[in-house]
Amino acid sequence: MSIWKVMALRMGELYVEKSSLTYQTDLGENLWIPMWATAVSNGEMNILIDTGIHELEWVKKNIGPARQQQDETIIEAMKKGLGWSPEDVDIVINTHLHYDHCGNNKLFKNAKFILQKKEWKAAKNPIPCQELIYLDELYNSDAVNELSWQFVDGDAEIASGVSVFLTPGHSEGHQSVLVKTREGTLCISGDCANLLENINDNIPAGILTSTKEIYESMKQVRCRAAFILPGHEYSIEKYQTSNFPLIKK
Repeated sequence: MSIWKVMALRMGELYVEKSSLTYQTDLGENLWIPMWATAVSNGEMNILIDTGIHELEWVKKNIGPARQQQDETIIEAMKKGLGWSPEDVDIVINTHLHYDHCGNNKLFKNAKFILQKKEWKAAKNPIPCQELIYLDELYNSDAVNELSWQFVDGDAEIASGVSVFLTPGHSEGHQSVLVKTREGTLCISGDCANLLENINDNIPAGILTSTKEIYESMKQVRCRAAFILPGHEYSIEKYQTSNFPLIKK
């Protein structure tokens, strides 16, 4: 089995009420949170998990306050942190298709795209409260060649040492990623756990399709991984490659 190296790539920050991350708690508390993409490589294969936002001004206009440093676009982050260009990416795994996780899919012309079947269906017909955060132009046939998609149903091995599993609740077809590293099994959770406290204190995300499902999804993360890289955790450092947060069992 391959041992993979991981790097956290910051895609900018959002200014949000914390209750949007922690269900029914932290009302009125506002904070800046990062948006993470993650690069994974074993020296032979390059995998990118999520692709950030497509346009800062669109986010400011349609979502809320946001900011992005020069090296927090996907192209600049990969170049600075890894020396990669979009052409170097073999596989893109979208944890889900909300705007901040698939915004730059269109750049990766050589890549195969991995997505849960349930998420594709959800993105094409989102529930009303999530219509704004699914943006069809980011993943339609103009953005990603239809033949580049590989739809999976639940657990799937993507490469030796990298696998995905269904973690619904934040979105109907959300998936998280398990990566075998030298330190142990790391879960790149997407928004199954926005923050470390979601997983460690058993607090669901604030944006949900199913409270019941996300409790079970977080339970699965605890069972399957030793460490976690949550989708918006602010204690992670830009370009971090090791010492990711330990999951409290």
